[in-house]
Amino acid sequence: MMRKCILTGMLIFSDRLHFAALSLLLVLSGCAVQDTFRSERYFWPQPPDKPRIEWLSGYHSQLDLRMTSWRRIKETLVGEDTAIVLKKPVEVRSDSRHDKVYIADLEAAAVFVFDFQEPELRLLSMAATGLTGSVKPVGLALDGNDNLYVLEPRYRKILVFNYSEQFLRAIDLQETRRPLALALDKKLQRLYVSDAELSKIFVFDLNGQLLSSFGGPGDAAGQLNRPVSMAVNSNGELLVAEAFNARIQIFDRQGKFVRTFGARGTGDADFQLIKGVAVDSDDNVYVVDGRSNSIKIFNQSGDLLLAFGGFFVVTGSGKAAPGGFALPVGIDIDARDRMYVVDQLNARLQVFQYLSDKSPNPSLRVPVEAK
Repeated sequence: MMRKCILTGMLIFSDRLHFAALSLLLVLSGCAVQDTFRSERYFWPQPPDKPRIEWLSGYHSQLDLRMTSWRRIKETLVGEDTAIVLKKPVEVRSDSRHDKVYIADLEAAAVFVFDFQEPELRLLSMAATGLTGSVKPVGLALDGNDNLYVLEPRYRKILVFNYSEQFLRAIDLQETRRPLALALDKKLQRLYVSDAELSKIFVFDLNGQLLSSFGGPGDAAGQLNRPVSMAVNSNGELLVAEAFNARIQIFDRQGKFVRTFGARGTGDADFQLIKGVAVDSDDNVYVVDGRSNSIKIFNQSGDLLLAFGGFFVVTGSGKAAPGGFALPVGIDIDARDRMYVVDQLNARLQVFQYLSDKSPNPSLRVPVEAK
């Protein structure tokens, strides 16, 4: 387990020495560093404390992916590809095979597929869905077979694709009014859909059959106010992040309230504008705070363990700015404890590694594109 270690001066870029170190990074210009075997490494907390989070890389376009021999030859012959770039990413999910990372992007009206096996960046085709207008996804989920579930709130539908990115079916969400986020319990094969207008959680099976619902507007235990993100821990409990109540609520598999933590404020353990929630292999809870541009990590009891981040505009700065955010939103943590954070206004994906006591020696760096 991560031991309790509250950083003083949470905003890392307020520290002059750390900021000076960041200025030595290679030019980023809104994109990411391709070479993951760099001499500079970035950890939280800072020495002499034991490192628990390491920054690995960041991605803005396909030009940030590993350069293959074929791509090098192609660019020599016909010139550099026109970059496919993130615009306004809102959510992220990583598959269990560690091959693909999916990003929902509102402005691009698309789901981006970072395929690290190829490697390439492409758009998920919506041609077979039968929808006549543009698709503006806000939520993503993956089941045990790596089928991808894409939430489209305007149509009140979930679009399901297989691992080969072929469209399978659509799930109607007519019971909802403003579906906003998805979470999936792979063991029970249950799909959770949060509704921002009704302040409720709807529970479906993977075929779209409505099983139950719980919640309702309010600020009492078990009530919700704009649930914006969800995650399932190893016990099958559902963690619900509430933007307007500024807290995390935990429910059991029957939708009964279990416990809660968090409050609105500017203290180390407080929340200003929650955007996302995720859990690691130790069931530590990661909360994305968009207003403070930080990630706050809590244990299962709601005690703050670590906070890192800070405001930094990457575009045009010439810096990679590890851990610097401009409105972080979506978050996902895979089975390897690799953390993916959507850095919205910087139009990029940042990748980190949680170094648990079960992790390999953190000095043995694994390339971010390696399986």
